[in-house]
Amino acid sequence: MKLHSTPPAPTPQIPTVPFQVVIYLAKPSPTFPELEMRSCEEYALLHRWDVTLTVLDDETEKPPDRRPLLLAALKTITDRTAGAILTPSRAAISPIDGEFDDFAAEVEKAGGFLQVVHR
Repeated sequence: MKLHSTPPAPTPQIPTVPFQVVIYLAKPSPTFPELEMRSCEEYALLHRWDVTLTVLDDETEKPPDRRPLLLAALKTITDRTAGAILTPSRAAISPIDGEFDDFAAEVEKAGGFLQVVHR
């Protein structure tokens, strides 16, 4: 008598979409922030995040709520294009703790988080 085994049912494959982030770079001088960009890209790669947008902002003297490019990065969180804003340092958002904390709270309120690469 021959025994036939039934193959196991296939495991359903759930498509996964990589986590999307926006890299936000402040450009306080005419020099391109190459090292800061690379550190953010490496951080994203390490965590298997996809970079959906890189923002290079040269209006760094304004407070966070008055920077159109920073607000555009925040909009990607609001409209669910990205789940986080990745920045090389807190000072890229604001050297003033209260302003940084307020912006981080806005990102969280929008459903995302603000990740600083260098503490």
